[in-house]
Amino acid sequence: MQSENIKEYEVNYLAGGKNSGGYAYRAIIKLRRNDGTLIGAAYFHRSENTMPDHDAINSHDHLECHYRDVDYGHILDILRNEKPVFIEFLKGFGIGNIATSSEPIGEGE
Repeated sequence: MQSENIKEYEVNYLAGGKNSGGYAYRAIIKLRRNDGTLIGAAYFHRSENTMPDHDAINSHDHLECHYRDVDYGHILDILRNEKPVFIEFLKGFGIGNIATSSEPIGEGE
């Protein structure tokens, strides 16, 4: 997978009360192209015990990035406030990457 520009995102922040213990994710953010097609998703795990050993590109060619649930706000902040934002897979490390391009220091909002 080449680095690809994220144009849209969709947030699913999951509830469930005590019933949620059987479901691994606190939240899922789906990452999309300009035409709405899926590039990948960021999965935010309730417990580190459910996290896989590495990120991966699944059989549909979508990048699956796995984070702890405490990282949810950081990723959402990047998607809301930065432009452009890219997603890429660092294959040699098995790591997904959500990143911005270079920006000047002190650019502000």
